[in-house]
Amino acid sequence: MDPLEQQLREAFSQIPFGEGSVMDQDVIYSLAIEGNRAEAMLIVEQEHESLIEQTAKAVHEVLMQVEGIAEVGIQVVDSLEEAQAAEKEAKSAEACGCGSPAGSCESAAPKQAQGASQNPHPSRTANPAPPQAVNYLGEYEFIILVASGKGGVGKSTTAVNLALALKSLGKSVSLLDADIYGPSLPTMMGARGEFPEIIGQAIQPMSRHGIEFMSMGSLVDEEEAMIWRGPMAHQAVEQMLRDTTWPGGDYMIIDLPPGTGDVQITLAQKTRATGAVVVCTPQDVALMDARKAINMFDKVSIPTLGIVENMSFFKCPGCGEETPIFSTGGAEKEAGAQEVPFLGKIPIELNIRRCGDEGTPIVAAYPEAESSKSFITMAKKLDEILKGA
Repeated sequence: MDPLEQQLREAFSQIPFGEGSVMDQDVIYSLAIEGNRAEAMLIVEQEHESLIEQTAKAVHEVLMQVEGIAEVGIQVVDSLEEAQAAEKEAKSAEACGCGSPAGSCESAAPKQAQGASQNPHPSRTANPAPPQAVNYLGEYEFIILVASGKGGVGKSTTAVNLALALKSLGKSVSLLDADIYGPSLPTMMGARGEFPEIIGQAIQPMSRHGIEFMSMGSLVDEEEAMIWRGPMAHQAVEQMLRDTTWPGGDYMIIDLPPGTGDVQITLAQKTRATGAVVVCTPQDVALMDARKAINMFDKVSIPTLGIVENMSFFKCPGCGEETPIFSTGGAEKEAGAQEVPFLGKIPIELNIRRCGDEGTPIVAAYPEAESSKSFITMAKKLDEILKGA
């Protein structure tokens, strides 16, 4: 766990609230630190209204003790629904793109009180000032999001091997595991149980197979369940974007979580993503979810650079016969219907799974394998698409 997060969790656990603390009573809905300012949103239900002043003051004092924080804003709402509505409005203001200073745009949410010590009765209705627009990962020429509409289609395997395939073409490549709830990069990259070096508040990326990478799985114990609401996932991704000392280069490959949720929106807002690669299997149920992923990227103005059909067929190692376990040709047909490039097919191979579990992905372990050649062909197509854009 990040040292600052650990420090705050321990401090908040000492703030009494009802029969427990603000931590175990889920009082702190969200916490964001931008520069020298911290913004916290608290949920205090009406039955505990008498605790608002002392709770807000205690949270304010904890945050002011953090090195580098000079300002603290506290917002208090009385329900989860109100917190979500306030967060949605703040995100809408952040995404307006007008370029005005935070809080000055007419469509932006107004600033809330500056802290419990200045206003002992924090507003229940004011929304936090949206953070300044930022563009993380600007040191990379191309930022590629590897996505899927559903889990279990081999998205992480594709992201890792695509990164290694680009590396084999002489590209400088980094890799970010943005799947907060199910990070698999430490295992697949052979860094299971290892933690990155942290200098000050700067996270030094891990390195394997000539690729720098970072994952939430490298910051917390692998058995720790990430029971976080959307805003916490948003903050975790932003921390890896902001605080990791990325080396820069040709490609940043980002392995997204399944679906179309908070993390995808965060990356759309916080980076200049070049485009997305959508991974799916050939059967109809997976293709329906792939369409949702493509539609989501359209809505946030991120182009879909291509579709990958994973688990396209099983090739018998004995007789060489190909068996289409999950149907066949579905992803290629869908790519045509969506008018996006079809990057290629990945077969089901025992070594893909085995190499991933052992921490040496197939492209690194067996570059001459049929699946490795498929990944390298995809990498060449992707590079050609981007160079020709």
